[in-house]
Formats: sequence, structure tokens, C-alpha cells
Amino acid sequence: MRDRSDAAAGFSLVEMIIAMFLLGIIAVAILPALWSGIVNASKQSATASATRQLNALVETARTRAASGDCSGAVAAAAKHRYFDGADVGATAAIFDLQTIGSAGFTCTVGATNTLTLTATDETGAGLATVTATIFVTAG
Repeated sequence: MRDRSDAAAGFSLVEMIIAMFLLGIIAVAILPALWSGIVNASKQSATASATRQLNALVETARTRAASGDCSGAVAAAAKHRYFDGADVGATAAIFDLQTIGSAGFTCTVGATNTLTLTATDETGAGLATVTATIFVTAG
């Protein structure tokens, strides 16, 4: 005959169901925090991509202005469209597009010019802004 301690050694089916139910409640409770983290990470990725593109455009404008290419510097400050590669699934419409444009950049040879570039997503929400002072030399 079996000893009573051997029969009570494991979990019963009811105990397992209760444990699974409690774990399910905990999982449902932390799900909004996990989703919020995923959304915020996507927004930060879009902001980082926009900042990288803005900095590249500023450097292009500076390089062209340093060589006296005023029209090239203005062209670098014109509106551009970039896709950051986030075109994945249902979230693509929110994060994938940055429209980058200048705020009234004029190129005056022999003077310092302020260039302000702003990146927005397709909804018009601002992602990043870069302001630079560019000295334009005579070509």
C-alpha cells in the first residue's frame, strides 16, 4: 500500500488551473505596458532616423556653401522625402515617412546664414529639428 506522503507529492489539476489563471491575469495586466514600450521604441527610431537625415542635409549644405555653391546649398535645404525602412505591417502608416524641409533658408555669399530643418511624419507631427549656422564663401 502507498504511503500518504507519496500521494500528496505533486500538484493537483485544480491547483494547476488556478496557477494558469493567475498567470493569465498577470499577463493581461502588463500587456498595455509592453505595447506602449513597442510604440515608443518605434517613435524613437523614427526620430533617430529623421535626425540622421537632417544632419546629413546640413553637412551637404555646409560643404556646398564652403565651395561657393550657393544654389547647391539652397537645394540641400529644400523639401525632401525619406523612408526610414519601417514599412512593416500595420504600424507603417504611423512611422515610416519623414518630410524634411527648410524654413526660409537664403544663401548670402560672404555672410553667415542660418539653416533650420524640420522633420515631420506624414501626419505632420514633428520628429526633429536641426538649426545650423553656415558661412558661404565666394566661389
